[in-house]
Amino acid sequence: MSSPGEWKQLASPDTPSGHYALSNTTHFLVDFQDPSWNTFAQAALGTGLDLTEVSSSKSKSGQDLMPIDMDTVFGGTLSPQSSDLEWSDEDPDEGVFSHVDWRKRDIWLEDVTHARHAETGTGKVASFGGKNLIVEGKNVLDGRGKMLDWTRFKFSPDVKWVLFWSSEVDQWRYSKKSFLWLHNIASKKTVSLGTGPGQPPKVTYAAWAPAVPGSTDAPGLAFVEDNNLFFVPRAGEPTIKVTQDGAATIFNAVPDWVYEEEVYGSDSVMWFSPGGSKLVFLRLDETDVPVYEFPKYNPDAYRAGLTTPYQQMVRMKYPKPGFPNPTVSVKMIDLEEIRLATRKGVSVMPTQYTLHSPMVGKGKAENEVDRVLSSDAGVKERLVTEVKWVGDDELLVRETDRYSDVMRLVLFDLSSGASAKAAGTDMVGQVVRRKDARADKSGWIRAAQTIEPLSHHNLSIKSTAYLDIVVSPEGFRHLAYYESADSDEPIFLTAGRWEIADLKHVDAKRNRAYFVAARPTPALRNVYYVELPDWKKKSGKTEYLVKEPVAITDVSKPGSYDVSFDPKGAYYVLNYAGPDVPYQKVVGVDDPSFELMLEENTLLRQISSQYVKPSNTFYQLKLNSTLPDGSQTVASVKEIRPHDFDASGATKYPVLFRVYGGPDSQLVDARWNRADWHQYVASTLGYIVVVVDGRGTGFKGQQYRSCVSSDLGHLEASDVNEAATLISTLPYVDSTRLGLWGWSYGGYLTAKTISQPNSPFSLAVSVAPVTNWLFYDSVYTERYLKSPITNAKGYETAAVHVTAGFDKTKYLLMQGSADDNVHFSNSAHLLDLLTKQKVRGFRFRMFTDSSHSIRTRGANRELYEEMTAFLRENWGAGGKREAKEKGKGKGRPALHNSVE
Repeated sequence: MSSPGEWKQLASPDTPSGHYALSNTTHFLVDFQDPSWNTFAQAALGTGLDLTEVSSSKSKSGQDLMPIDMDTVFGGTLSPQSSDLEWSDEDPDEGVFSHVDWRKRDIWLEDVTHARHAETGTGKVASFGGKNLIVEGKNVLDGRGKMLDWTRFKFSPDVKWVLFWSSEVDQWRYSKKSFLWLHNIASKKTVSLGTGPGQPPKVTYAAWAPAVPGSTDAPGLAFVEDNNLFFVPRAGEPTIKVTQDGAATIFNAVPDWVYEEEVYGSDSVMWFSPGGSKLVFLRLDETDVPVYEFPKYNPDAYRAGLTTPYQQMVRMKYPKPGFPNPTVSVKMIDLEEIRLATRKGVSVMPTQYTLHSPMVGKGKAENEVDRVLSSDAGVKERLVTEVKWVGDDELLVRETDRYSDVMRLVLFDLSSGASAKAAGTDMVGQVVRRKDARADKSGWIRAAQTIEPLSHHNLSIKSTAYLDIVVSPEGFRHLAYYESADSDEPIFLTAGRWEIADLKHVDAKRNRAYFVAARPTPALRNVYYVELPDWKKKSGKTEYLVKEPVAITDVSKPGSYDVSFDPKGAYYVLNYAGPDVPYQKVVGVDDPSFELMLEENTLLRQISSQYVKPSNTFYQLKLNSTLPDGSQTVASVKEIRPHDFDASGATKYPVLFRVYGGPDSQLVDARWNRADWHQYVASTLGYIVVVVDGRGTGFKGQQYRSCVSSDLGHLEASDVNEAATLISTLPYVDSTRLGLWGWSYGGYLTAKTISQPNSPFSLAVSVAPVTNWLFYDSVYTERYLKSPITNAKGYETAAVHVTAGFDKTKYLLMQGSADDNVHFSNSAHLLDLLTKQKVRGFRFRMFTDSSHSIRTRGANRELYEEMTAFLRENWGAGGKREAKEKGKGKGRPALHNSVE
């Protein structure tokens, strides 16, 4: 094979007609260039900046455009502001939201018509509209009579009570421990719930019960303390302890570490029925899960240098591949039983019903899915990945085996009659849907909560029909309609070679379903709706003709949008996240001309125009490999170029690749990235930054993502190496200075990439990498690599092996010592291998007591400063900055691997 230098591409202009300097090769297919460059240009004109002088970074007055330095990146100078508007589920009117005056800690309710009139002086205020002060902060007092320093709040369904959280302490990624307070708005009295102050915070979750139709009682609420579930049948009344067995290894209604991290991405696993009569929750038993320990060297989270003679050891239950998972069971409480007993003044020990999956499937017909999940091991090791009410008595529970190979959706009838017929406290459901990922070669069953019932937000709808995101026969995730809870036949509402990212709102009143889709290209996010089928029909097969979804965002220009709907469906907050300056506005559903700008980031636009601006070019890169169906592999790429970029080939640029590459992930997106470290790398160091999503990543269909199943690290690394080799042929690229870096899975992929033969990289940085999948958690790892017993070869080849690639690459390894996610043993293992192979040209840095995010005591900026220094020491400046530094006597460092 010839070297990249022998087949360099010819230069083409960095213009639309020249396909942004990518036109002279069939491998590069341009998607778009960030159009905000033009917006920046227009803003520059308004501030006296000369567009013809952008390349020399001068304004019309001769004043320099400001460079992006590390203070700009980490000081928030170019970070967007966002509104704290939060829709009010509790208020019966449309378009009502809450917001906080944080100076006084006052809480207001206001409707959007009043807010628009107050902001602009235009438009009519709705008959119910207005702005009301609901809670004055001065009236919310702690037990000592001092104003409560709360951090979160939640109104009761009748807006007569408020729950407040205070003294929140981070536990894991999503969970916190806190004090919980109940405030009566009318009496202005505040009381603590649970143990309260005087001891460390213990409450890990709390929520109001939905209003009971027709009831005039005060609302109920539930909370979790010390892993036990408590219920207050009516606000202001004594607390009822629902569970008695909560312990360090028994979790009720809150997830353990692995369910929080890998299944729900949440601090809660409890669900009230829509009418507030029942509560379902998960019970997780970690007794058999092995313990992992790691030290905390400094007991103070903020002050460096403190220590103790004997370090504190943090103990956590952490299941690894082949070891026991937590055992899960689904429990149900009849809340009416508690309400009735307490109304009569009778003590109550709430009955816990256990919801069981059937041992055989529907019709008593044994099949492979039922065989796996009904075996003793299957029952003990199963994962419950979704629980969703689709009616006031109808509950769907999604379960998979521990390897995420097979799935069943189980329907439970929890009406009072069905409960009375239960065998004691055991209730058995009915399997209504099955999937075998081995049979259809789809790789794995993802752990995602994607079911949305039509009756959501509207109890008057008696239908149990629901929507779900399902892989279509063509292999893309699309929106499917199930006409009843026991239906197993999807009626697809969307189709095409694109994927739905998220279902946002189901509006049975307007007969619409709104969703965010990764289209027209995978890097973009636009919001669409489709019409629902006739869900009111009583009999006969539902007929539906798939139509093109209707966009409510501007699909003519590249954009990344998200949306948040008023629960009543009359308004939505449209969040534009980039690539131009982000904004938020409220838009009317029935009257699209209704707009209320919440945050325009006008100041950010002005500030941004005063700084140099790298450009973003998005393209698809054809690789020489194929997918399982025989189609060509096409990687998604974002190229960040210096603001004074020269496409002619006269100037050569080092290229730093940014990778993640985890299964079903995405790194190439069109969000605002001006506040990103890579902007500093491009504009100040003069490098090109390239972000790549190769095989295994998401939003490009099942064939693209599932091909890495049972074989992590191999195809992903091959794609990164080939992408780098192809990009090195571009006339403006310095092929001797190709580097890459990544964090977590990206750190792993970085190490795997440089370990491959013929890797073109001379420099690499791994942050908190997995180095052997036997060290990572079982739920994630076994989903993609399956059993370490039956796929021992897959685990061996997926591990990082120290090859000659580490000898020829300058390598930097960094990790926090208190990483609860990717344990420090991964870095220790790699260091051991590097020592064994006598690899000496690498650098290692540990960040004391930092978790996976590496933020403790100023560590985050220091990590990026370390990477910056590492780049400068090995490559010096790039592009036009290199020429300037040479003029000042600063030459490029020699590339070598000896220890200095």
